[in-house]
Amino acid sequence: MIRTGSIKSRLLATLVVGLLVMFALLWLVVSGALRELTANYLEDRLDQEMASILAELALDDKDVITLDRGQVDVLFHFAFSGYYYQITLQGGGETQTLRSRSLGSFTLDFPAVPVGEKARLFSSGPRNEKLITLVRTIPLRERQLTVAVAEDLTPIEEDLDRFLWIYSMISLVFLVLLTLIHVVAVRRAMHPMERIHQAVMQLEMGRIGKLPEDVPDEMKKVVGQINLLLQKTEQRLVRSRSTITNLAHAMKSPLAALFQIVHHPTLGADEPLRQEIEGRLELLHELIERELRRARLADHPLSGMFFLPEQSLGNLARTLNTIHFRKKVEVELAFPAGMLLPFDQEDMMEMFGSLLDNAFKWAGVRVRVTLREEPGEVLMLVEDDGPGIRPEEGELLNARGVRLDESRSGHGLGLAIVRETVEHYAGTMLLNRSPDLGGFRVEIRLPTSPIPGTRVV
Repeated sequence: MIRTGSIKSRLLATLVVGLLVMFALLWLVVSGALRELTANYLEDRLDQEMASILAELALDDKDVITLDRGQVDVLFHFAFSGYYYQITLQGGGETQTLRSRSLGSFTLDFPAVPVGEKARLFSSGPRNEKLITLVRTIPLRERQLTVAVAEDLTPIEEDLDRFLWIYSMISLVFLVLLTLIHVVAVRRAMHPMERIHQAVMQLEMGRIGKLPEDVPDEMKKVVGQINLLLQKTEQRLVRSRSTITNLAHAMKSPLAALFQIVHHPTLGADEPLRQEIEGRLELLHELIERELRRARLADHPLSGMFFLPEQSLGNLARTLNTIHFRKKVEVELAFPAGMLLPFDQEDMMEMFGSLLDNAFKWAGVRVRVTLREEPGEVLMLVEDDGPGIRPEEGELLNARGVRLDESRSGHGLGLAIVRETVEHYAGTMLLNRSPDLGGFRVEIRLPTSPIPGTRVV
């Protein structure tokens, strides 16, 4: 499996590696160029010294080479001065050698150079120092005259190493500065991505309807496609809600006609059958009314991965007061202002829509919603001042495996949806009588830590 990783990290890694490679190559080029320039300069100087030595070299009638040492640079006269020459005449079965006084008894060792050619070599000196040696072989009276002039490279290489060390430190400082500049540049370049991320979070929380399109050109197509997808999804959702509403309204007229048929005198003879049919029609009527209420409530919540109780439950309470306009129900919302919970907005609105709709149905004049964050979970209470349930009914509804829609308490249809949502979030739900209001009480606890298979953020 290929891990793409962070774009920012990949960009920074690429830039840093690129800078390291660039500075390493630059260091190698500068170091090599300086050493080559230094060697060329020394070669030119040694070539001049060789010319002056050759000018003072003589060959007498007995083919003996002599050198006027007084005309040679005085540096060649001091022992181990770092400046050396060695002259060798070969031919006629004998070899003559002249060495500078600075060499003492040491003999320069270098490979043979063809006649008429000149070579630059590196060899070891009398104190094992590194020498740059210029060797030239010329013909002389059917013999070979080899002249070698050498200079100690140690002082020059020490200066060169010192310069390269300073250059390396300066390059390292520039490398760090350029890296920091690139980090800032990449962060600034990625800032639009951060704004898009924040916009997506706002979209998830339902605070905006689409992503802002004032983004860089590279992101405009992506943002445009996301907004188009959001628009199409919203249109499909509206069509789906409209279809459900239209279908429910369309079924109300045939259902009313069936109610009239049930009460026709011809069915009076079979009272059990009439009651069975009437009970089924009542259930169907309740289901239709519930779907209509859900469709009306669905117009208010804002979808998102976070639940905003203050805004959402306030809108929900006003909507239910409009639906149940014959009742004057006071809704008390007890939770901190600005509370934000890590649950899906649509799930919570569907759950509280069912709970509050059920509470409005049975309440006298008061409904209370309490939300409280506790360690590792959120406590949710919905209470009313209605007739409530008997203890045995509470035990039946809380029993594991009992379907709430099979209960005859009148609470089952909406609570079945609530139970599914609570189980989806791996929470718990307890149904009993409210100790304060005296009516029905639903106690829900949802964990706030991520659980596999849930939609908790």
